[in-house]
Amino acid sequence: MEAAAQRGLRFQAGWELEFVLSPADGRPLPTGPAYGPVALLSVDEFAADLLQDLEANGLRIGQLHAEYGPAQFELSLAPADPLRAADEQLLARQTVHAAARAHGLRASFAPLVTTTGVGNGWHLHTSVWRDGRNLLPGTGDHGLSPEGEGYLAGLLRELPALTALTAPSVPSSARLRPGYWSSAYAIWGVQNREAALRYIPGTPLLGADQANVELKPSDASANPYLALAAVIAAGLAGVEEKLSLPAPVQDNPGTWSEEQRAAAGVHRLPATPAEQAAALERSTLLQAALGPAAYGAFRAVRDADRAWAAERSAEEVVEAHLWKY
Repeated sequence: MEAAAQRGLRFQAGWELEFVLSPADGRPLPTGPAYGPVALLSVDEFAADLLQDLEANGLRIGQLHAEYGPAQFELSLAPADPLRAADEQLLARQTVHAAARAHGLRASFAPLVTTTGVGNGWHLHTSVWRDGRNLLPGTGDHGLSPEGEGYLAGLLRELPALTALTAPSVPSSARLRPGYWSSAYAIWGVQNREAALRYIPGTPLLGADQANVELKPSDASANPYLALAAVIAAGLAGVEEKLSLPAPVQDNPGTWSEEQRAAAGVHRLPATPAEQAAALERSTLLQAALGPAAYGAFRAVRDADRAWAAERSAEEVVEAHLWKY
């Protein structure tokens, strides 16, 4: 943030938090049509109290709604400066846990709650500003300004290494697979929900300043401060270097053949913890942003996690992480 301020830039950030509710007594929660009111009605008292608790804790909420997965819900936090956004992400997590417990429920923010389900993402939305103006929208290609294109291009260049920090647990990389709405490929797109980097333009109703970039390979196992530091460093480098973007991908590359993906230059994001570690090891930019002490500690923890998981089944790994976050 200080490096950005020296260049006259500031950032806004906010998360969407997906979580699964489970009754403490083990009875299954009713599940209704995806995004419909039936699932939310099944936890109506919890939802009402949660919204009151969030407001009492000073948290600004965009919406709370039922999500796609069984007993899955999503909470959207309003954007803030990065430090406040990270603080509020942790406070919101704790508030959800406390409200769930008060109603005989347990909340799991784990990247995977089963080995076959869609899992929970904590999608990170960011934007870059100068003199009170959002620099993302503009009159260039795809509705971006030159600075906005540079910001997105910086994120895209570092995306494989970024996921090592924004989706760092062993179940995280297992979640980033084709066909599960987890954005498994290193692509960007305009309003493409299959893109790992989704550019969301402003609208006539909300205004151009609402434009933001959604980073989808992000989940609750990430340290929000390290994750945002990496995102800011990557985006800032893209702005400074005036990077340009390839053509956006407006489709789901998971439905393409290997030959089609190769022709389009579309590659999978790191699919294992070892691949994530290798990608981060190649990123001198992100290592410098973290500093040697934080980077060394992060690598030591993740290396230990990887070694632990190597001796266990996928089911055991998912179960061990179910209530950690």
